[in-house]
Amino acid sequence: MRRLTVSRDSEGKTGLIELPVEDILFFESNSRNKDMIILHTWDELFYAPGTLRYWLEALKSSGEDFEMVDRVNVVHLSKVHHVDRIFRIAYFGESKSSKQCTLSISNVSKVLQHLASNKNNLQP
Repeated sequence: MRRLTVSRDSEGKTGLIELPVEDILFFESNSRNKDMIILHTWDELFYAPGTLRYWLEALKSSGEDFEMVDRVNVVHLSKVHHVDRIFRIAYFGESKSSKQCTLSISNVSKVLQHLASNKNNLQP
């Protein structure tokens, strides 16, 4: 199981912890510091130094299924539950109150294709 070393705050004052990659739903660029990302799990936020592009490439090169879906968001494709095509939102749970992130117009189809291929792979 891959793990990332992250912090619960952007300055690292809470120390470092290891976060399993499988727990990450998506990560985003930090609007205050472009050299830091914010990682979202079901119930917490974590911070790691580095750019969005760096972490995307590092995780993809390690065999993980992350994709950039707009200028500031990278999703863990296997964690997306459904997509609202009209408002371009990826949901990570069954309800509209679940964790979510935005998608660009050009990347909605990429996420939908992944969802469709996973459904096809699960059917007997």
